[in-house]
Amino acid sequence: MARARVEERFKTLRYFIDGYYNQSIDDEFDGRIRDFRDYESKCLVNALRRELVDLRTVVAQADKETFKKVEVFLHDNRLRYIEFEDGEAFIERVLRILDETSF
Repeated sequence: MARARVEERFKTLRYFIDGYYNQSIDDEFDGRIRDFRDYESKCLVNALRRELVDLRTVVAQADKETFKKVEVFLHDNRLRYIEFEDGEAFIERVLRILDETSF
């Protein structure tokens, strides 16, 4: 089975990046992740989880070609991006906070 195009595989991640991520304000990012988790639909939160696990596989396989396509897709006409070197830390940070229990 052919892999879906990057645009389809990572459309929720793009939505998340567009609305919730600003790499220049790192100290507020955890709160923004919690906002996404708490205020977006469970379907969207679960879609982001799946896409991050997919992206984690891309990073683990050192598939820089696919990651570059993702990076271009996320950055296209925007000022937000994720670089390969920071990919694993970004993925783990978002997944950790998405999986936190709300108090």
